[in-house]
Amino acid sequence: MKDFWILKVLDVFSFFYKAMGIDYEVMRKILKLKLLMDQRRVPSVLVNSKRKDQENTFNSSLIIYALMGLVFVFLMFPPFPLFFKMNLIFGMLIFMVTMTMVSEYSSLLLDTKDRGILLSKPIDFQTVNAAKITHILINLLTITFVMAGPSLIVGLLKYGWVFFGIYFFDLLLLSGLILFLTSVLYFIMLLFFDGDKLKDIINYFQIILSLVLTVGYQFAGRIFQLVGHNMVLSFKWWMYLLPSAWFAAPFSLILENRVENNYLYLSVIGLLGPILVLIIYFRVIIKYFEKNLYKLDNVTSKKRKTTEKRAIIFKKIISPIVRNKYENIFCRFSQNMISSERSIRLRLYPSLAMATFMPIIMMANFLLIGINSVNSALTDMSQGAYYLWLYLSVFMLAVTPFTLTSSENYKGAWIYKALPIELPGVILIGVLKGFILRYLIPVFLLVSILFAVPYGARLIPHLILIFSNLLLLIILLFKLSPKELPFSKRFQTGENNRLELVFASLAFCGMSVVVHYALRDFGVGILIYVIVVLSLTTVLWKTSARISWKDV
Repeated sequence: MKDFWILKVLDVFSFFYKAMGIDYEVMRKILKLKLLMDQRRVPSVLVNSKRKDQENTFNSSLIIYALMGLVFVFLMFPPFPLFFKMNLIFGMLIFMVTMTMVSEYSSLLLDTKDRGILLSKPIDFQTVNAAKITHILINLLTITFVMAGPSLIVGLLKYGWVFFGIYFFDLLLLSGLILFLTSVLYFIMLLFFDGDKLKDIINYFQIILSLVLTVGYQFAGRIFQLVGHNMVLSFKWWMYLLPSAWFAAPFSLILENRVENNYLYLSVIGLLGPILVLIIYFRVIIKYFEKNLYKLDNVTSKKRKTTEKRAIIFKKIISPIVRNKYENIFCRFSQNMISSERSIRLRLYPSLAMATFMPIIMMANFLLIGINSVNSALTDMSQGAYYLWLYLSVFMLAVTPFTLTSSENYKGAWIYKALPIELPGVILIGVLKGFILRYLIPVFLLVSILFAVPYGARLIPHLILIFSNLLLLIILLFKLSPKELPFSKRFQTGENNRLELVFASLAFCGMSVVVHYALRDFGVGILIYVIVVLSLTTVLWKTSARISWKDV
């Protein structure tokens, strides 16, 4: 069996696992199998020759993380203090890596399949969970270093090897800290909840964590104040609560020779904090984490009646909207699948939460610069075209339906070909319409209401135009994307990262913002624009169901 280079590196730190009471040799064998499984292609339930040459989706998703990391490179060049630059970089890194942990690896962390196989053997809980945690940590480190790679190289060229060494070591500590904090939060939930209640709490936790991170990393850029043309640092007590400040402090302390108590204390916290919490985790928490995972398997039927009532209400709502019999069926089918599968919700809900609140947060962050009161900000907002930030929601919402190709019950996808359906387009369009009606419209209405506060009724034409552009973008992305049957693939890390769809959505939203801004004060122009977009959208939606089985 192939031996991985990362395992040889891990052998150097085997003493750490042994000191924690973990059977390292057994853990290494389990980890080797997990890494081998990661290299397998995504299995296709319905045989499709077009997908046989597809490379590992995790490796292809690293391209996106590397491109995201290019943003950090531009922060290296302005003549700002290193503490400011690295605060921003680490703030964004913590945000992005934690969101990846929550959206991509929660299913691995909370996976209970290993228990039935491994725990029936003479293997203890600590060893099984250590293999799981190390497996996730390896993937997180890969993503972190790929994302930070461009800035790591540029920093080496500009500041030298000392900068490279500090940055490299900080990235190791950062990944461990993120993994620890996420694991502990899940562990606390496992202690107090079980069954369906626990699954719901996990979904709510991910949404709340998304919002907290989005708001929290804004503080990284507010450590400094612009006074004249100089960046002035004003230490506050809350800086000691920011991990980005912990990891940024050594750069000023060592490279800029700012030997001050605040930099020293922050550096010590950044060094000892992650190490100590990992020791506590492996020594104490890991003993009970796996034992409490059984609660995820305690499924109850308390919510069944509530779910059935919701399904009846949803059926009454969509019946006059979706007239086609087959589309109507799969419209309700998509709602039932999302409601019943925790893995789908684990990936979907945080994205919907981000699409709801990110425009508000970004606009507020931009609007409050130089403004001292909320009333002044609202007045300034009502006089401008800040509603165009809604296109950020459009950009994020438009790509979410295309994550619905995976399911825990992917093996049941054979049923599609057993049904008396000549054109599978009705399946794809039905699921897409169901997702729009059940999830996208409520999210868009919520964020629209939040934006409508300072504008009032005069915002309605603009909201209609923005929503029309959302529908047009979704159907255009549907045309561009590979035609895959819904819920027909097994979940695999990185599979929901489709670079072409992201770039297409970004380009469409950018052009829409330009045209919308040009016509913002021209009422007739807005009306004509809406008519054109709705007409084009209607034509595309009517013709998009004409897909044959050979195209899927």
